[in-house]
Amino acid sequence: MSQPVIRFGIMADVHQDLMYNAEKRLQEFILRMNAEKVDFIIQLGDFCHPIPENVPFLSIWNEFNGPRYHVLGNHDMDKNDKKTVMSFIGMDRSYYSFDRGLYHFVVLDANYIKPDDAYVDYEHGNYVKHPSCIDHISAEQLEWLGQDLADTNKPTLIFSHQNLDDSELGIKNGAELRAVLRKANEAAGFRKVVACLNGHNHLDGVKVIDNIYYIHINSMSYYYMGPTFNVIRYSEALTKEYPILAQSAPYEESLYAIVTLEPGLLTIEGKESGFVGPAPIDCGHVNTAGGHRVTANISSRKLKY
Repeated sequence: MSQPVIRFGIMADVHQDLMYNAEKRLQEFILRMNAEKVDFIIQLGDFCHPIPENVPFLSIWNEFNGPRYHVLGNHDMDKNDKKTVMSFIGMDRSYYSFDRGLYHFVVLDANYIKPDDAYVDYEHGNYVKHPSCIDHISAEQLEWLGQDLADTNKPTLIFSHQNLDDSELGIKNGAELRAVLRKANEAAGFRKVVACLNGHNHLDGVKVIDNIYYIHINSMSYYYMGPTFNVIRYSEALTKEYPILAQSAPYEESLYAIVTLEPGLLTIEGKESGFVGPAPIDCGHVNTAGGHRVTANISSRKLKY
């Protein structure tokens, strides 16, 4: 008999290659998820570069005693192509779906630029050169998604790195993507697509579009303020080793969540932390992005569907 309740661990944007203490943060997550005996874990991208030095980091992830799923993030292709990082972390496809119990789950890949009429994979940091053309779901993938949703009768959650909603932070062809989701729900006659969960923006928030929840999962590690901010957070030596620290507000504790799915209810058990050093608002940051407030937490929520 399929399980009426599914629990999974979720994390985003640990940034092993940029952020201090990434290994420690990931280890805490894995220890907690093993102790909780969740059904699976998933990370929403910006995980690590596929280099020999990160084999021990990946080994921490692989200590989870159960299924482990990956979403590709833009920074995972900073120094390599998709195929290389996928081989390193053990992904067969950059977008795919799977079932657990009574529920269906979809992983999407928005790491495409579209400088002309063709969709081009992120690779070797090429997305930085085309800021107006980034963050697309490919046409082939949208077609696949429509068929994948038509082929299931189960309540569905969608995972992506980039935001899929209608804010300025969302993917460039979000209207096309949301039309596919709306069509799936209308054809099913019930709320088949329940929620979309993303990382990327290092925010905590939720909004509803077409009766679907769009949920930001905050970074495990930090909020990026920008190059105009320069604050020594830990020490000058660590800032020299991890230059992004000065432009960021690291979280004191590792942030992640446990999501519970049961008929009619999606529950998020989040975590609260604080900032190492002054909070962004105390540094003169506007303290908002995409309509959400900048915080060092993942909020606990009960979302009915």
